Amino acid sequence: MRTQAFLCVVLFIGGCIAAPLSEENDERIVIPRQIFDKSLVKYKAKHDIVDIIVPLNALNFDESMKDSDSDSKSDSDENDLTDVTVFLVEADLKDGKRVDKGLYLYKNDEVKMVLPNGRAAAASSNDNKLVYFGASDGLYVYNVDSKSADKYGKFSDSIIDIATNEDGKHIYILSEDHKLYNVTNEGEDKELLQDVEDAQEIVLDDSGNIYFYDSNKDVFIKNADGIIKVQGLPEGRKSLKLVNPPFIMEESVPLMIDNALYVINANGTAEATGLEFSPNAKPTAYGADAVLVQYYAYNKKLYEFNLLALIAEEIFEGMQEEAEKIRNNAEKRKKSLGSKRS
Repeated sequence: MRTQAFLCVVLFIGGCIAAPLSEENDERIVIPRQIFDKSLVKYKAKHDIVDIIVPLNALNFDESMKDSDSDSKSDSDENDLTDVTVFLVEADLKDGKRVDKGLYLYKNDEVKMVLPNGRAAAASSNDNKLVYFGASDGLYVYNVDSKSADKYGKFSDSIIDIATNEDGKHIYILSEDHKLYNVTNEGEDKELLQDVEDAQEIVLDDSGNIYFYDSNKDVFIKNADGIIKVQGLPEGRKSLKLVNPPFIMEESVPLMIDNALYVINANGTAEATGLEFSPNAKPTAYGADAVLVQYYAYNKKLYEFNLLALIAEEIFEGMQEEAEKIRNNAEKRKKSLGSKRS
């Protein structure tokens, strides 16, 4: 079972995302329910976990950002992601409807309610500790010292989704009436993005491009030049889920279409990865952001897949080389978090 779990992690962050399915290799890999082993459970919730946010800023990468070239840090210190700060959104899902049940903080195997009416979260990828929350009554910011939420800005929109750019100065809030706004000037200014219509969900890539889909399940990208409609998606799609991209991805994001994983590129193309979850194994939320430690929600439980721990087990001897490539790639990208693109 753990071999399958490891394979799932490697495929998601490495083989499938870095090298999408080609015409020469049309094999599918179907992930079974057995990957969600009880030994990997970190938290049992009362409700479905519908969103997982792993901040890629100083909350989780403080030491490596302060001085990535420091000789004083050992490799083990630099790779230490066992104390990860994770934010969870819970809701009851029934007959296609969602009843929100709050936003929570998971850390050190403990869970704390942060915002009872919280619906979504987004974090910067800079050397600050900014995390924003979208709620039914507006925008909030995470208070690191008190581990609570403080009201942010002067707006009271009912927010269903949220995203932010690298330094956290542009906050994109998606309102309940499916309008997208750009909040700036520390919450004082709000601008309607009029060319984004009927957005159901939003995600940003590492260049600040905005990915969204509408109620017709068409997928679009907003960039500096306008709106692009994504081509190459399968017909008859019934459900879509945009996933926050692992930080090793550049100008692209993962998209779950029904049970299958696709990669959407900033140029408007879509590529199948060949990875599918079996119908009884589809997660309710994905947290692959940090790459080396990933979180998935299934059947009201939070599961942790620690790549570093898994590759250390002798049972994975045949997979060591591929896993090391992924780890090395992730380490190089981790050290660049917070740096400005040239």
